[in-house]
Amino acid sequence: MSVSRSESQTPHLRGRRRSNTAQSLFKNPPQSATPLLVGDFKVLTTWVHDPKESTAITLNQSFWPGLTEGDLLQLSAPNAEQSSGFLFIVPRDEGVAKQQLQISVPRPVAEKFGLKNNGEVHLTKVDPEKWGADLIELVFQDQYLGRSEMWRLNSHLVGQCAYTHEEISFIGVIVAQVQAIYIGGKKVSTAHITSRTKLVYRSLSAKATIFIQVCRELWDFAGDGERYNEKIVHSFLPALLSKWRDAGTTHIVTIVLISRVYYDESEIEAAAGPLRLDDDRMWYKDFFKVITDLEVVHDWKPTLFKLKDTFWAFQRDILLAHHHHRATLNGPQPKPEYVKLIGRLSFAHEGPILEALNLGFHPTETHYIDRSLSLTGSSTIIITPGTGYFRVSKKLLRLTTTRMLDQGFAVDLVSLAKPPLHQSPIFAFQGIEPELKPDFAGKVGIRALDPLWGGDDGSGDSAIREKTTFWWEPFWLSVSFWDRQMDLPFRDDRFIARAKMPEIEMLGLLDHDVLSSIELPFLPDLRDPSSTPVPDGEGNDTLLRREADKFDADVFAIRQDAKPPAMARNSMASSGSGSMLSASFRSADNMKKNAPSRVIEVSRVPPIQESPRRVIVDLPVSEGSNFAEQLSVADVSGLSTSPSQSSMRSVRSSVSTASRAASTSTASPSRPPNTKSRFTPAWLFNTFTRSGLSQPQTSPVSASGHTTPGEGSDDTSSSTKTTARTTTSATLTPQIAIPKVQAPKPMAIKAKALGRTGSGRNWDDDLPNPHRGSLTRHSPVGTPPRDEPAFAKRWSGNLSGGLSMGSPLILVNPSKPLNNVPYTASSLARRWQHIFAKPLSKHEIKWKSMITPACLPLTVEYFPPSSELETSYDVFSYDFAVDPPEMRRSFLIKPPAITGNPGSEAVRRAWAMVVMRGMAALRLAQGFQFVLRPTNLPGLPDPEPTSSMRRSTSYVTDDTMDPKPAGAAEVLQSPYDPIYLSMSNEIHRISYSQDSIQVRRYVRRMPRSQPFDYKCLIWPKLGVGYTELVTSFVSHGLEDYRWNSLDMLVAGYENQSNESLRYWRTRFVVIPTDEVPQSNVSPAGEKLDEEEIRLMGMDKLAELFSKLRWLLPEDKGKAIPPVRFLTTDLGPIPSVLDESLVSQLDDIHAAGPLKKKMKSERDVADMSIPAIAKAMREEDGVPIKEHRWHGIKYPNTFVGADLVSWLVREFRDVSTREQATEWGSKLQEQGLFDHCRGAHGFLDGYYFYALRGEYIVPMTPRGGWFGVRTGRLVSGDETSNRAAITSSPVARASLSGRKAKKRLIMSQSMVIDIDPNKRSDQSEWVILHHDIIHNPATCFHFEFQWIGTTARCIDDLLRQWSRTIERYGLKLVESYVSQISDIRDRNPFQSCFPIPLALPPPAVADMDPTVAESITTTHFFESAILKKFGFVLDIEATDLYPAQVEVIYSYRRSAFAYSQWVHRSGVAFVQVMGGAEGFLFLTNRLMAPGKIGSSLKAQRPATAAEEIRVKLHAFCQDVPALRLFYNDELAQLHQQVSVLEEPPPLDL
Repeated sequence: MSVSRSESQTPHLRGRRRSNTAQSLFKNPPQSATPLLVGDFKVLTTWVHDPKESTAITLNQSFWPGLTEGDLLQLSAPNAEQSSGFLFIVPRDEGVAKQQLQISVPRPVAEKFGLKNNGEVHLTKVDPEKWGADLIELVFQDQYLGRSEMWRLNSHLVGQCAYTHEEISFIGVIVAQVQAIYIGGKKVSTAHITSRTKLVYRSLSAKATIFIQVCRELWDFAGDGERYNEKIVHSFLPALLSKWRDAGTTHIVTIVLISRVYYDESEIEAAAGPLRLDDDRMWYKDFFKVITDLEVVHDWKPTLFKLKDTFWAFQRDILLAHHHHRATLNGPQPKPEYVKLIGRLSFAHEGPILEALNLGFHPTETHYIDRSLSLTGSSTIIITPGTGYFRVSKKLLRLTTTRMLDQGFAVDLVSLAKPPLHQSPIFAFQGIEPELKPDFAGKVGIRALDPLWGGDDGSGDSAIREKTTFWWEPFWLSVSFWDRQMDLPFRDDRFIARAKMPEIEMLGLLDHDVLSSIELPFLPDLRDPSSTPVPDGEGNDTLLRREADKFDADVFAIRQDAKPPAMARNSMASSGSGSMLSASFRSADNMKKNAPSRVIEVSRVPPIQESPRRVIVDLPVSEGSNFAEQLSVADVSGLSTSPSQSSMRSVRSSVSTASRAASTSTASPSRPPNTKSRFTPAWLFNTFTRSGLSQPQTSPVSASGHTTPGEGSDDTSSSTKTTARTTTSATLTPQIAIPKVQAPKPMAIKAKALGRTGSGRNWDDDLPNPHRGSLTRHSPVGTPPRDEPAFAKRWSGNLSGGLSMGSPLILVNPSKPLNNVPYTASSLARRWQHIFAKPLSKHEIKWKSMITPACLPLTVEYFPPSSELETSYDVFSYDFAVDPPEMRRSFLIKPPAITGNPGSEAVRRAWAMVVMRGMAALRLAQGFQFVLRPTNLPGLPDPEPTSSMRRSTSYVTDDTMDPKPAGAAEVLQSPYDPIYLSMSNEIHRISYSQDSIQVRRYVRRMPRSQPFDYKCLIWPKLGVGYTELVTSFVSHGLEDYRWNSLDMLVAGYENQSNESLRYWRTRFVVIPTDEVPQSNVSPAGEKLDEEEIRLMGMDKLAELFSKLRWLLPEDKGKAIPPVRFLTTDLGPIPSVLDESLVSQLDDIHAAGPLKKKMKSERDVADMSIPAIAKAMREEDGVPIKEHRWHGIKYPNTFVGADLVSWLVREFRDVSTREQATEWGSKLQEQGLFDHCRGAHGFLDGYYFYALRGEYIVPMTPRGGWFGVRTGRLVSGDETSNRAAITSSPVARASLSGRKAKKRLIMSQSMVIDIDPNKRSDQSEWVILHHDIIHNPATCFHFEFQWIGTTARCIDDLLRQWSRTIERYGLKLVESYVSQISDIRDRNPFQSCFPIPLALPPPAVADMDPTVAESITTTHFFESAILKKFGFVLDIEATDLYPAQVEVIYSYRRSAFAYSQWVHRSGVAFVQVMGGAEGFLFLTNRLMAPGKIGSSLKAQRPATAAEEIRVKLHAFCQDVPALRLFYNDELAQLHQQVSVLEEPPPLDL
């Protein structure tokens, strides 16, 4: 047996060793145990136990003296590798039941790590710092995991150990599984979770949208001989679906084909429809065809077949048949004699990519409405045959980026082509050159010079100024190149040429070796005359070949772990190579961000290096220099106008004669005219390198960037007149003349091959070193969304500071990526930084993000520097006092476990902690992220806590210097630690001091985004052609969010919500099913029919509502009236005209009949039967009146539930409804009353009873003089005061000045506690809105509203309710909040299927007298058709209610234009249009497999809905069947009898 290090160093005694049995060990325990050291190990015998007994490892610590609680041990098999063991923390030594046990592990751990029962294991003490996890990926499925739960789970796991494939439990339920663990960028099998560990949450159940671009290239042949459309159907989609299936995903999938068709001027008349103009004044239309619509697809073969057929018919549909179809629809004009083929499909780079993304944003932007409790996250995949280059609108690109940042989701681009030689993905747009000018607040923001965010397109001179093409790299778009023959560009033998010549290929000329005669000459001689001349004696051809090979090797080489060059003290190294491809391979340490460091140097001095060229640099500006001399113009940076031109000398070089003259004469006349630029002309260098300052400053001092005429200028190349771009160093005093500089035109390729010098590569090596200003902070890493690593490894060299944030006017050249990502892009891209554990190659397929999309991280390391906060942000602040007695009224927070004087500091501090945690959790739910302390890079100086230049008068600087946590779990360890939460354009600071909580909001100063109006044609999945859609794209940011109201709600100072708070909501319907209830016996043994069983089920639901009601502290212990539903057999419209029902409704709102009398002194046991009968007939007794049910009148009767309520209210000795029911049975047995039909004993429910003989006294209706009790007018204020939260704006509406309508509040709302067992670590609450009046033949509705509540608790509660009421023949189904006819407003790709009636229903005059009272005569025949097919009424149309009554439901925000019905199975909704229009049909996509109410025995919900639709559509198109149906319904109407002897059973 192996021993620990301390034992091995002790000399063994001579003689026989002691046995190692438990008996011998316990007889002679060690006198003292030396604490173990890291590396000590022990061999023990392991047992394996069932995880039901314990999920933890049981260790008998007596076998290894020296163990202490909290030690981190590694457990591994004897022959296992050192890194493959299982980690666990030594618990407190509480002894073990079996003394012979040494160590026992759960079976899952033993199976994972290869441990056997009664086998030996190695235990080793390890260093917690070494085994602390940097990042852990968790996957979860079939649940909605909110960001508040993610934060709490993160804190819950701190201090534990995790291993891959371990199931993680939280608040008693399994929520996730560990997918991967990373330490230092490397995968490990187990690790220790620290407070700094980042958790990445990946969803196996997300909404996946796949856009397939249909363009001209789709039918081209790829290099392997396969068409691109075949690649989609035959290779990529099957590969993706196979990986989905292997991972066990349950994504809800939408597949849409997107295309754009251009038209000539001559074709506009024929191309009717939503025509639009692009930036080039070309007419076009966009087409979208939906293949699958929010479906969980189990068998993909039919979908792939349909997709393939759609590709073949697509061009015919949009170029030919579409216009023919429109011509036949537009009026009665004759059919055209011939059909024209008009329009042309766009190329890939012209496609409507951004438009499709914005259409897809509509449903995800309002994800909190109709919130699914089984889906988390969103995945968008764009499949294109292009290379990732797109020409877009600047306005739309800006809006798309804003919306993408707000939602926190990103996009995967799958290119079917081979990787291009230019940067990809890349967007090109036309825009005005940005200028450095103040905004509307008089300040110059950091984005003023950014090509995307700058450039005032709305100014008056914008139409006059010339527009330029800009290139922009989308950080939210990651690209994967799909090719079966994977191209490896870093290997000489696998490089495949990118040039494609389809016309030559189709002619078969390539078989005749025509390429041998095609020669590409070298570029013209662009030697730098100042460089070292070419040495003689070398052959020209040999030199050319060697240089060409060296050039290619340098450009395309993999640079492994490129280290920054040696720098002077206090200077920061540039971050490596300029290629994005090579940047992808750098170490993960580069993802870290440098903390602030103080720097003295002002000017940039490049490092000393050996170079064949002469380098002449500016001298540093001396400290005594004139301030005006330090304000200088930086180098001019240029931009190519196309990827092809950028390979030549297309950039407007900063060394042209005009450039030098202008910058010298205008910018700095005080400088000597012969100052040499440190940027020597080089086509390779100057074309792609961003010039000017690459670091922001807080100091107004900037580096001098003057250029003067030199030897190497090519004057002939500067003759072309172009738009000049000159950038300044953006100092704090922008009164600097900005010169207009001419740039050279691109060089033509000459036929003659020219020699090249050997100094070209050295020019490229001379990349400028970043300037270090004072108050430096390393700029954000440009991390892209998802698993795109290209930005993750490319630093921005920016430092925090003044207006020169990043290089002024950083321009992107697609043919060579910048070394440094522009500051504006990198600062925004860091929103996704903490998804990545290590960088990936751009040439890898990003399967992980497409299979298990990641949720937005909880943390971000970027915080804007103080200068940017001062110049680009507006500040708003408010505070509120910490008052513990008042805060106890808040249902959003869990009271702290502290007692004592409410005014004491300890109690206030505890309450402040709880409230601040609640405020932070609700901000996380809205998409905010915690701002963390940036981690240092190795080799860079440690951050200094303060700076000598810090402005003591600015609280902005205080925020910049405030200490920040290192991980999400460290947030709010003390209430005195301020919290920083960040979103793309907003930062919140929450702090506690002096008995109050302060909130400071920084909102970026930006012009309000204007809506982007858009129109297109969409073919829905069940449609018959393209239909026009007119919409607008709007950014729903949080600028107008009422944070003050939300915080007051958290603190308990307010109890009313409003629509602007974006609370989560979902509506449910309780539907009477066609299945026979499981039981037909009441609790008292009475046999009940199906209708009575369902009524009993509704009483059970009301009881469930009552049990969970949340009460204010002052109401606890009081007798609160239970929830009560009013039962009727009338429809929604006749019920509002029933005065008896309306009076009961008013009583419920007043809580009168149900409330216990405060001075109740009577005992029912002491009263005689006549006395009880007399008391029942008193004014405030039991309501005795005429009741009706199914057309039968029951005069002088009362309802059993009313008698129960009266007994509870009036008598001291009756305190519960159960006791009252027992007394009712006794009174019936003693002859006080009988059941009206003699069918039942006494039951607490909607059963009619009549007093017997001598006790009968005819009752007159209570109310007005004429027997009519007027409905009680309830003001909006009273309603909102009674409800805990009234969210509906309708409910708060005031009475108009016209004739007052009778306002009937038809719903109630209350707060319920959905965690009665207190499993959760926070307050779990939901606002419940529910109907009051219930008809067993129609639906009952209730809605949940919440913010920040654990969705799993809501889901568990709903499943429990569903199981409970299913026994009574009721079904609980999630339904849409708004009417189904408005579904396209929220999801343009989802639409209703129209089902017209081939034979309109007949108009029958004077139907009302012949129709039963409970039936609405409007749309009588349509209702009969829907009943025939198993539908029940959901919601009536608002217009059908009487004009003198205003009906209000607190959960309905908009009127229903048409009556809506739902199928008894819950799988489909129908709205009644009326007349020949018939119906609108919509499949209930909220009812996916595994969801509430989706337990269909025979088939899946979508399949069942499709069968119903097909049958209903076939019937509505069958004229003879419709005629026969109408006649049968008319015959039944005339045969109706007015009075029935027995109420019929419920007719569903």
